[in-house]
Parts: sequence; C-alpha cells; structure tokens
Amino acid sequence: MSATLAYASCGIEASALSHRATLSLGMAQLAPKGLAEVWWLKHLGDVHWQLIARALGQQTTVFRDQAGRQMYAAFCATEFAQFQPDLVSLGAEIELHSSLWAAGRSRIQSNHILYVKGVKVASFRLVSTFVAHIEAGINASVRRVAPRLVPILLPAPDGFAKKSSLCAKSLRSGQPQKMTQTVPLFPSVGSDFNAVGLLYFPSFTRLFDELDSRLNPRRPWAPIRQRQIYYFGNIEQGDALLGACSGPLGNAQELWTAPAVGAASQKIAHCMCTRF
Repeated sequence: MSATLAYASCGIEASALSHRATLSLGMAQLAPKGLAEVWWLKHLGDVHWQLIARALGQQTTVFRDQAGRQMYAAFCATEFAQFQPDLVSLGAEIELHSSLWAAGRSRIQSNHILYVKGVKVASFRLVSTFVAHIEAGINASVRRVAPRLVPILLPAPDGFAKKSSLCAKSLRSGQPQKMTQTVPLFPSVGSDFNAVGLLYFPSFTRLFDELDSRLNPRRPWAPIRQRQIYYFGNIEQGDALLGACSGPLGNAQELWTAPAVGAASQKIAHCMCTRF
C-alpha cells in the first residue's frame, strides 16, 4: 500500500485532513462477493485514529485526557454502503480517499470512499468521541472525557453525525423481549476484544452477522448493500450477549447484555442492514 497524507488549508484555524491510498485487493479484503466489511472497519478505524493523531501533531495514536488518563476514540456510529460489489475482485487495485471532519463539540467524523478504475464502489462513515476508563480494567466505568488537546477541523460536509445522534437517542430505550426473536451470543476474548480490553467495534458487526445467520440458517448469503450501527455501550471480557431481531426481513437487530441476577439487560448496539 502506498499512501500520502495532505492538509487542505482553509484559513488559519481550521483544516480538513485527507488521506489517499492505493491497495491491491487480496483474500483479507474481500468477501465471497464484494468487500470484507470487518477487515475494512479494522483498517479504516486505524486510519481514523491516525488522522486524529496527525490533526493533533502527534506521531502516535496514544491520546491523553485532561487528567492524564489514556483515552480512546470510541465509535458512536458507523455506516458501510456498497454500490458495485461486482467490480471488486482479487488482484484489483482500489483507491481509498479518506477525510477527517468535526462532527459537533465532542465528536469527530471520518469519511472514506473507495474507487475501482474511477468508479465508486463503496463508502464508510465513522463517528467517534473520546472516552477513558475511569477505573482501570472495568469497562462499565468507561465515560466520555475531555481531551488534553482538541483538533480544530472543518465541519463535516454531511448530516450523518447529527442524524445518527438523533436516531441513537430514540433507539436507546426498549426491551429485548419486545423483539420477535433472540439468540445468545458469546464473544471471544482473544478475537473480539482490542488492546485496551474493550469489545472492538468491528466485532459488533461480526456478532450481528452471526445473529443474522443463526436466525436465518437456510437463507442464501448476500453481500451488504448498507449497514448502519449505533453503539451505546460495552461489556466485560467473558460476558455473554443477547442478540435480538425484529421485522420479517431481519433488518433491525440489537445487542443486549445477557440477563443477570439483580441487573436489567442493557442495550449496547442497534443495527439496520439491507442486502443485495
């Protein structure tokens, strides 16, 4: 992969940070048809972090809050849209155009557009906020925090972050038993959690895929047309989850913490998905 980073200046105080890269598509980047969504979320999540670091003038993606604690760019909402899955194939070159934007007072958005031979084949949009462990190693203690340094960026050119925030607020409530079907899910510590012990945001996508396949074992697999996920919380390592699905097409799905004695289930993510 070859990549360059460039700043497009707009006045003295604000800038839009952009990233360009060319990748040769291999097995890791591809699904049976179209792009391998989880691989791209991992890769673009890293690009998102790197762009924030560059915006802050840092060489590493280790961030600190005002109290000196290590903080993380936790994702609030993501979107994957695929337009031309037939155009991506082994050995093809794909061009990645990424940009970083302000998405409100405490959120940052990155937009990623993928092209094959000049044709737009897919896009991703990622919105993050800064969080930190208030108690070391306790994911239930993760809270939003104020960063020591704040990148000054141009406002995002679309309304994705604002619309996602409004949708997320309306979807936080509810009970899993109101959904038509539920399935227990068991994340793997070694595969689904990241270096700081949090359930990694691409693992939410993997779990939603597992939920979909278990609820619809006889339905032929089809590539994603569009998927939006809103993230509300996290879990401790070793915890189980409850996946819930509603609607005849199964395009509204949720992840809840598994019921525990003396504690109510908590919704940690909502997914809306359509396929080709």
